[in-house]
Amino acid sequence: MINKQRTVFIGSIFVVLISGTIIGVYFGVFHEKQTGDTDIIFTIQSAITTKKYTMTELMELESVEGYGGYKKATGTIVGSSLYEGVSLDVLLDEVGGISSDEDLKAIASDGWTVTYTSQMISGNVVAYDNETGDNQGIKKFQILLAYEVAGSNIPSDDGPLRIAFISEEGYLTDGNLWAKKVQTVEIREVVNMWSVYLYGLTNDSIDRSSFEAALCSGEENHSIFFVLQEGTRNNTYQGIPLWIIISLIDGELEDSTHYTFNDTLAFQGYDIILKNNEEQIILDSYDIARNNSYILTAKRNSVFLESNEAPLRIVGSSLTSSQMIYGIIEIWIDL
Repeated sequence: MINKQRTVFIGSIFVVLISGTIIGVYFGVFHEKQTGDTDIIFTIQSAITTKKYTMTELMELESVEGYGGYKKATGTIVGSSLYEGVSLDVLLDEVGGISSDEDLKAIASDGWTVTYTSQMISGNVVAYDNETGDNQGIKKFQILLAYEVAGSNIPSDDGPLRIAFISEEGYLTDGNLWAKKVQTVEIREVVNMWSVYLYGLTNDSIDRSSFEAALCSGEENHSIFFVLQEGTRNNTYQGIPLWIIISLIDGELEDSTHYTFNDTLAFQGYDIILKNNEEQIILDSYDIARNNSYILTAKRNSVFLESNEAPLRIVGSSLTSSQMIYGIIEIWIDL
């Protein structure tokens, strides 16, 4: 009788333990489903503050969706597909926004980085037709930190988070703007700000901010594109016709705020000297006068030139490959 009671008692304890374990697991799982994950998956950082997010917290923010895709330098078109995520503007507001003298650096989990200027963040980037891949000039995009494509999670090769550019027309952008596996973004002061000095009948200079503003102005003859095959890649350079830059220093002052090209002086003839730290090329004013095939470029595939290639390069169909020098830091008019 005593042994039977012990057996019943021990069995009762066993049942209670098992039941408690099951209940604990159930409520643990239920609680986890209610509260979401606890793994930090994304960080945005400014000089003012830092914000960290789990995937659940990102998905609780107001979502945006739209069509977008990209064109690789090889010419391959990816998309257009439906992307969903958080507007980058919303995330920037969380840490105080971004100013015109700051850049945004996206850092992937594998260490790869992509830098976006304030003009890019405002949505002004080069667009391509989503069927033909033809250049459509500067168009307006919304930038997302995307976590879904076509109704599914971003594939592991690209995600779980990536930068996506969407528009009502579903335009494409350059592929190297679509940062993959984004883990951190940092707002920082522009680190590659530059000035190119101009010497002529008057002296002047042009810096990165004013150059980009001219590229994105949409005014006639201001933004020119030139596709140059380099190895297996077709790189798209974006710049300003050289003659427009020369108009700043050729003495043809129309009023206090606007310069026009001095045709008379150009056809009388003078040399234009473009210099980098190691070499120079000399062009004739008669050749470059109102000729859009001589292009001063600062961007390749929508991204500013860097290192020894920066700040400017001269490209165009009227130049030989040896004349298309990088790293231009001075431009002279030699009468």
